[in-house]
Amino acid sequence: MAANREEIHKIGAIILQDGKLLVVRKYTPDSRMECIIPGGRVEGSETHRQTLERELSEELGVKLINMEHFGSFDDVAVFERIPIHMEVYTVAINGVPEPSSEVKEYFWIGRDYHDQGIGLGSVLERHV
Repeated sequence: MAANREEIHKIGAIILQDGKLLVVRKYTPDSRMECIIPGGRVEGSETHRQTLERELSEELGVKLINMEHFGSFDDVAVFERIPIHMEVYTVAINGVPEPSSEVKEYFWIGRDYHDQGIGLGSVLERHV
């Protein structure tokens, strides 16, 4: 799918540990509370792997070990309110996550995340 000016194209990482999913809350101008999976936009001619390596290092200080395609999803971005296309990968990492860059905090969530008062971004909530 070709990205256009009115669409966000991101690469996302599913990181699992002990049956829980790692989600991040980013710093936003309006202090949004929704959590999303780590990842971000492709820069220049980066491959999906290079994008995830860079984003996981910048956002969480961890190293990407391997990745497997999970799916491709289209929705409306929770922050920008415009179409988003996401390529999502299940990944293995090395290191202990430490929030940095635009990541404010992270959580390990299970299926009971609603009970913990955690809201999720559109692609994560509806597709992943």
